[in-house]
Amino acid sequence: MNYIDFKSPTQLDEARTLLKELGESAMPVAGSTLHVFLRDESPKVAVDIARLGLSGIRLVDGIFHIGATTTVTALHEHDQPGWVLDRVASEFVTQPIRNMATIGGSSVRVFPWSDLPVALLALNAAMVITGDEERTLDAETFFASQPFHHFALGDLLTSVRVPALTAGQGFAYLKDRRTSTDFSRCTVAAWLSLEDGKIAGVRVAVGAAVPMPCRMPDVEQALMGARPGPKKFEEAVQAGLDTARWKGLHGISDEYARHLASILIVDVLNRAHQEAKGE
Repeated sequence: MNYIDFKSPTQLDEARTLLKELGESAMPVAGSTLHVFLRDESPKVAVDIARLGLSGIRLVDGIFHIGATTTVTALHEHDQPGWVLDRVASEFVTQPIRNMATIGGSSVRVFPWSDLPVALLALNAAMVITGDEERTLDAETFFASQPFHHFALGDLLTSVRVPALTAGQGFAYLKDRRTSTDFSRCTVAAWLSLEDGKIAGVRVAVGAAVPMPCRMPDVEQALMGARPGPKKFEEAVQAGLDTARWKGLHGISDEYARHLASILIVDVLNRAHQEAKGE
């Protein structure tokens, strides 16, 4: 990125006014950990949104309200019943990056290897955009394409809302990479709900091995109402695997990406099932 100036507003309205006035030359920044991957070299004015009071995690009526500038370290350190994003944050590259990266920045610009969008899709998160009016988009709509397309001039992602895990529900998250600091080759998350020993709800999301993080609707459909177990999970994954367009990264083939995903999806479903049972 080619920054030629830096603005540091302290109020949300002030930041939104600056973004509108600067137009296409403005770039909202917080942790700025992803900007090295952006290839736009046109002159930009950085508008720092880290001082707008958009950090913090609050549980309100069973929903975690997470400010957009909350760091990944804060996600990792938060400890409260029903909270699961610490599991995702613990797999997030290195501690210095966790200290700078924010949940908002990691959601607005998405790369194939992005961690948080996969988990947010599985957890049925809601993304709150503040513009002239406040809008809330479900994660599936928000991540259907590059999320910045949802933003008009002056709009900002201000909050992410994630339902707390409750009794009878389980969540699991896995990513495959060659080293602890390497990009993911396949990232998978699953949320599962049990009722009378059967699957009453399930969401499975994948990333890295596909062009954009996405859910696996055919896998989910094959599991609804079924009695869960390793064999059923394997059958559902094989039946629904080819609804995604598999794309190998970092030296692996498309075929291997598909195979890797098939293993990880079964693993996360088994882990989510164990947690839903209280084990």
